[in-house]
Amino acid sequence: MKEIVSFFTFGCKLNQYETEGMAELLQNDFRVTFDSEIADIFVINSCTVTAEAERKLRQLYRRLKAKNPGSKFVIVGCYSELSAGELKDLGFDLILGIKDKLKIKEFLKENTENTCIKDYFQVTKGPYGRTRAYIGIQDGCLNNCSYCRIRLARGNKIISKPPEVVAEELKTLVEHGFQEIVLTGINIGFYGFGEGYSLISLLKQLVKIEGEWRLRLSSLDPRLVSNELITFMTDNPKIAQHVHLSLQSGSDKVLKSMNRNYTTNDVEQIVALFRSRNNRFSFTTDVIVGFPGETDTDFVETLEFVKRIRFLKVHIFRFSPRPGTKAARMSNQISGNIKKERATVLKKVALEASKDYLNEHVGKESTVLIEKNDGIFSYGYDEFYIPHRVTGSIENGFVKVQIGGIEELEAFSDVELSCRSVAVR
Repeated sequence: MKEIVSFFTFGCKLNQYETEGMAELLQNDFRVTFDSEIADIFVINSCTVTAEAERKLRQLYRRLKAKNPGSKFVIVGCYSELSAGELKDLGFDLILGIKDKLKIKEFLKENTENTCIKDYFQVTKGPYGRTRAYIGIQDGCLNNCSYCRIRLARGNKIISKPPEVVAEELKTLVEHGFQEIVLTGINIGFYGFGEGYSLISLLKQLVKIEGEWRLRLSSLDPRLVSNELITFMTDNPKIAQHVHLSLQSGSDKVLKSMNRNYTTNDVEQIVALFRSRNNRFSFTTDVIVGFPGETDTDFVETLEFVKRIRFLKVHIFRFSPRPGTKAARMSNQISGNIKKERATVLKKVALEASKDYLNEHVGKESTVLIEKNDGIFSYGYDEFYIPHRVTGSIENGFVKVQIGGIEELEAFSDVELSCRSVAVR
């Protein structure tokens, strides 16, 4: 009988993609599951963005270990890349780094022969078999943000999956029934750096692939958003009208201290260009509160910026000093109580900003990709990455809807607002 391997994933969409890649490498030799708390082997794909992510991973490990004292525990990813000694002391049986993900089969089968000859995964399924699938197209980052530990783990060498390989992977996913494909990486704006191709040239190739499907970009660095990219994205019906812009702060002083090398005005101009071409274009973002030296005035500037942009969603992080980063050594560290208080205030402001944005969609039509239904309502996201609750039981696939209003909904754990909609055709 095949051993059971259970995967747990922390962190970004690239990690989720790489978990699916590892699962497919193991599927012929093991019985692969996701998030099962009973297994022979546990593989935890780790994240080191925040101390909280690491804390939750250690908590999960202890719980699983108590339930499965005889099982084997393997950790891979950014946390294990940078903190192997700590994790060994914690009791993990096997500690693997970033590149070892591609050799997971050999490690689990204790085969010393390396059969992996690629620098990247290729998958045929999405995470947990949904209607949405990810394609990792790039790894590494050339930036030097003062708070970020990921570059220390992933490195500053840009590795880009060749365009023809990305196209082949996308075709396969579409043939398997996936209708939304998300391109992801550590910083996809650097895709093709030094290779003679770019993100825009990749998009131009991918949109030619036939079928009923939609392409979404996972996250864009404001420093790498060009007018050409904006024009192409807003002109092409196969590309979702949504971008996750990595803002981090609405204060220029804080952005400079973060070494982000752009200003709030730069971001605002990008937003204005997108919305001048499609006034419904949506933006989600990340904001760090309590960065060292962030004053009350700086924080108010962030609140005002979030209101002005009308983000669909703001992912809020309390600053976490990460070992090996410049920000961890900065003076004027902010107390935990102030960070917690600012996160609470920002959450309320972000919710109102989201309501302002969503109210502009009431009475208008969107194309929703239905992902599930409960027999009474159907649920999915539209081209603006707005979640919808659609009246009626509708099979998975695209459906045109009219938006009747907005509501708070528990159908999606990562959102607080949803559109109440009806199918029109």
